[in-house]
Order: sequence, then structure tokens, then C-alpha cells
Amino acid sequence: MSLKRAWRAAMVAGAVCSAGLAASAAAAASTTVAWGTTTSAPAGTLANLFGVTASSASDVLAVGGYNPGEPPTALLTRPYAEHWNGHGWTATTVRLASVYSGQTAQLNGVAEAAAGDGWAVGTVSDPSSLASQTLAYHWNGSTWQRVPTPDPAGPAQGNELAAVAARASNDVWAAGGDGAYPQASLVLHWNGSTWTQVRVPSIGALDAVTVTSGNVWAASGNKVEQFNGSAWTSLPPLPGSVSIAGLAHTAAGLWAVGYSSFSCGEGGSCTSSYAALWNGSAWTTVPSGGGTELSGVVAAGSAVLAAGGTGVWQLSTTAGTPQVTPTQNPPQLTAIGADPAGHPWAVGSASSAPAIINAPGIGQGGILVDSGAANATITWTGPATGTGTTAVNGTFATGGLPDGRYTVTTGLSGCQPGVATAKVTAGQVTPVTAKVVCPP
Repeated sequence: MSLKRAWRAAMVAGAVCSAGLAASAAAAASTTVAWGTTTSAPAGTLANLFGVTASSASDVLAVGGYNPGEPPTALLTRPYAEHWNGHGWTATTVRLASVYSGQTAQLNGVAEAAAGDGWAVGTVSDPSSLASQTLAYHWNGSTWQRVPTPDPAGPAQGNELAAVAARASNDVWAAGGDGAYPQASLVLHWNGSTWTQVRVPSIGALDAVTVTSGNVWAASGNKVEQFNGSAWTSLPPLPGSVSIAGLAHTAAGLWAVGYSSFSCGEGGSCTSSYAALWNGSAWTTVPSGGGTELSGVVAAGSAVLAAGGTGVWQLSTTAGTPQVTPTQNPPQLTAIGADPAGHPWAVGSASSAPAIINAPGIGQGGILVDSGAANATITWTGPATGTGTTAVNGTFATGGLPDGRYTVTTGLSGCQPGVATAKVTAGQVTPVTAKVVCPP
């Protein structure tokens, strides 16, 4: 089950549960690129973003759900979208008439075939029953318009879309599930005039979809189906208890990210990040992200980036390297995208509001502090102030710092503090050495 689907299921149940290991915000990073925050448009009393796509540096779409303060107040009741024009984010109206009494609604994915030609998909649900309907909206560069979509399971059962991918204005693919639990796989195709259902071998409700000029891939759990335009082929399932949340195709092959579940403690269940690469004949599992559940993956220029928890990782065939992301009020990330030039965006929520970060940070940089000690306290003052804790290797990294000069202080009980100054430059990570001195 993807994080987006888990969010909706938890909301319908009236409670949100978490069984994963928290990501370490103090992870050290060797990259010189610093992520920064951007100010989201207002979105009521409760909101979350579940999808992001970009056609250029001045055309980015982010979608999700929000509640303007209406009952049921703990749920996302309306679809939500906002647009980046190169200077700021503006909320864009996504109209949805009343379908159910006390309905919930959200957009789960978004894709652009070109600038001013976007699609967002999601679900409107009845919290008191299993009933739900698919949603699809088209973006023409200024407004969203709902376009009719099939609901194969009928009005009394579940019909939902979790992800969308676009090859052209007349070639768009959406994936989700329909029917009673456990849901069957649902694939829809836009041919330029209508959405129609495409028959697919059922592997369960689909959480991810991606496309190339000749293929479509869709995933559920640890399984992936590939469509070459005439027939579906099942890829070998990923080993173990794996749930795929994101797919991206690169020159190296097909990346799948998500999380794996395993037993821990006394009858407990834990999760850890999971990433694997399909080279056309076999899967290769790649260590990535530690205890974080990865929620999305994207090809950003020559890099492959995955987001999850409060962090972003650059994936390679051998490892996942953490990026330097903001650590003050960090967002819980649910999706990641990139424009054709390779500039990435990641979205989610923080303090019940939409949250959006990007790289390189606009007017913001970062620091990488070497304290020489694990669990040391890091404090910085300057254009912004904040604190953090070093990792086991004695380092701490954070992005989201406005340009300017900072004083960085490290402290550890029983030791002499370390103090250093640093000049932060937009988009870059400044190394800082401020080692504590402890008695022998």
C-alpha cells in the first residue's frame, strides 16, 4: 500500500497509524547541492500534497487534498492544486460537486504532457461506506476541468486512481484500483477525447505508473506489469514483503522504490526503505534511505532521486546518498518530480499544511558541520536560527538556510564547545568544522 493510499485509508478509518522507523534528520551528506523551502499557497485548516510535476522552471504543478474547515474536520474533503510560475505558488481552483454526504476527496498524482497540458487523478469517497469514484482533471495552463472517467466497480464499490503518467496530449495513462477489498488493478487511458479502461492482469490496486515511448509499467505490492502496446508481461516479483510506491524509467532501466516490512521486537512490525533497478532481465536491490519509507522516485537529469520521510536520496546501483534538505519543521514527503532540465521538487505536508522543497534552494543554501562527536548539539545563528543533533559519525547537515553569515556552535556534555563561522550561498552546502574538545 502506497503512502498516499495509506493516508486516505487512515483518514477514512478516522485515525492515522504509523509503523515505520523514523528517518534521521541528522544524516551526513557529501553532496554540494542544498535543498530549500518555498512558501506554499494557503490551503484551509488541513492539507497535504501527493503529487508534483514540472514542465519547466516556471511551470510546476502540485496536487493533493485539503479541508477548508468543514466537517469531517479530520479528513481531506476537497481536491487541491497549486501552480508555480517561477516566482511563487498560487492555489488553483479544483471544483468538485457534492457526490456523497460528508465526502472525502483528494488528488493523488499529476503529470504534464507539455506546458499548459496537465492531468491530475484521484478519488472522491464516502467515509461511511466502501463507495468511491475516480477523478481526473485536465489543466489547460490556467484552469482545471473535471473530465468523466470510468468507475468499473459500480457506484456501491471502490473506484480510485493513485497515479498518472503522460506521453503526449492524446496518450495519458492512469492507474489505481476498483472493487471490494482486495481491489483489482485498474488502468485507464486517455486518447485525446475520452478515458477508457485498459484490461490488465490483476495484481491488486496499483500505486504507481510510468511510461516511455514504447512501454507502460504499473506496480502493486511487489509486482510490476509491463505493457508494450499490445500485451502485458509480468516482471519477476521483488523478493520479500515489498510495497512499491514509485516507478521511474532511466537509461539504466526501471527503478522501483517503496518499503519492505519485517518483524521486529515482540511481535511488532517495522519497515525500511526499498529501492531496486530492473535492467531488462533481473532486479538489483540497492541500499537506500535507512528506515525511511520511500514514496516516489524521478530521473532528474543524470541523477535518480527518491523521496520519503523527511529526506531525499540520490540513488545509484550501489547505494543511496542523502541530499541536504531542510531540517527545521521538515515536511513529510509524499512525492518527487523534476523538470526537463533536471531541477527537482518534492512535496508533502508540515504542521497540517502543504509543504514544498526544491533544489537548488532559491535564495537558500546549507551547512555540513563536522563536530567530531556523535549526538552533539548543533546551534546556528544568523539570518535564521536553529538546532540539530549530529549523527554517529559526528556530522550534521541541513538545507533551507537563507543566504548570509552564520555562527555555528557545537556542544556535548562535559566537553568544550566548538565554534565556527560560515558563509551560506544559495544552492550550495558550506562545510563547517566546529569540533568539541573532550577531556581524555
